[in-house]
Amino acid sequence: MRFLQAFCTDIGPVRSVNQDSLAILKAETDRGEILLSVVCDGMGGHSRGELASRICAESFADWFREVFPRIFAEGTGGGMLRSGWKNLVRDLNHRLYLYGGENQIGLGSTLTASLFWHGMLFTVHVGDSRCYCITDKVRQITEDHSLTARELRRGTITPEEAAVDKRRNVLTECVGITDSIRMEFYAEPVEDKAVYLLCSDGFWHTQDGSEMTEKLWKHEITSDEDLQSRLQEMVASALSSGETDNITVVGIIPDRAEEALPETDDDPEGEEITSEIVKNERFEIVLDIVCVRESETDLQI
Repeated sequence: MRFLQAFCTDIGPVRSVNQDSLAILKAETDRGEILLSVVCDGMGGHSRGELASRICAESFADWFREVFPRIFAEGTGGGMLRSGWKNLVRDLNHRLYLYGGENQIGLGSTLTASLFWHGMLFTVHVGDSRCYCITDKVRQITEDHSLTARELRRGTITPEEAAVDKRRNVLTECVGITDSIRMEFYAEPVEDKAVYLLCSDGFWHTQDGSEMTEKLWKHEITSDEDLQSRLQEMVASALSSGETDNITVVGIIPDRAEEALPETDDDPEGEEITSEIVKNERFEIVLDIVCVRESETDLQI
């Protein structure tokens, strides 16, 4: 498997700070490329949201550089990945929560991180940033942690009401605001000829499925530059539609030509995930992008 990847981030017309952060890291192995993408949206209603999102994005980038190569070399599969991510997110939540309490500030962030690993897509998610799979239809992989999404799932409001509901930015989960956290995990085979997006709510607020399909799937995209141009067009469209929030989107296009799916087994918690990973393969990081707002305050815990 190989990937095209690109991103676009914009501060928007109103905010003085871009509180979004992102990371894209890619490694070459003997069986193709492995890619990690992360989008984090610092909580606009809380001070130092840009610090919280930066710490989350940088921590996942550090994990890919320092911890994942050991998981990869040992030949362990998705069960170990899930356990490691759970510990990482809990640690991030604890560090940010303590830092906020000690400094009498509130800081929090959404977190959506996706790992494309030998034909499988693994995602960990907190908040209302999103991961999409786009083919001839648009499928939202992640589930929003918001009051509006909760009421929509309960059937008390319609999708049309949810789109304009004033509570859609009120989160039920995020990293750093409370001393406990609930996260979601997803594992599924990568779809043929699909385009994957990770984005903050500033991007998805004004996008509909038809525009995503039209821009990203109906016309062949053959280069990172082409994908970058399409994402920039969609961000410009969001701004022209009146979006005022920070906007961030990462696009990933896997190429699975002539690749066989790995075998799968069940992890201890019942999700079917891959464990057929060859030990001691070559692992070389060839792309390392971390886009964050630099802060004068470092989080040292």
